[in-house]
Amino acid sequence: MKLSEVAGGPAAGDILCHLNDIEDGKAREFAFHEGEERREIFIQRQGDEIFAYENSCPHAYIPLNMKEGEFTEKSGKYFMCHNHGALFDIKSGLCLAGPCNGQSLTAVEVYVKDGAVIAL
Repeated sequence: MKLSEVAGGPAAGDILCHLNDIEDGKAREFAFHEGEERREIFIQRQGDEIFAYENSCPHAYIPLNMKEGEFTEKSGKYFMCHNHGALFDIKSGLCLAGPCNGQSLTAVEVYVKDGAVIAL
């Protein structure tokens, strides 16, 4: 998903935040809305890499997290839907276990340049 195509979202090339704004192993959440349409995303930092997804479980279309910035299970190896216990691969977003097994989180296109996290 390109954020520039989301109602109320940033334009392509806009800076969302800086890599240093996201604690390693944690995520930062963003919400974009226009009128009735609302989209929530999160950007997970793993060292110098980032992974961005829509904050919506493909099983019930509800947010994955219950605490702000926390999307992984205790070991930090997988995203976890805190409502259903589904586990997702951090790099691909693929559900590996749970009621949505085989489905995927919706990836969000972002990249890092000169320490800035930039929308596409």
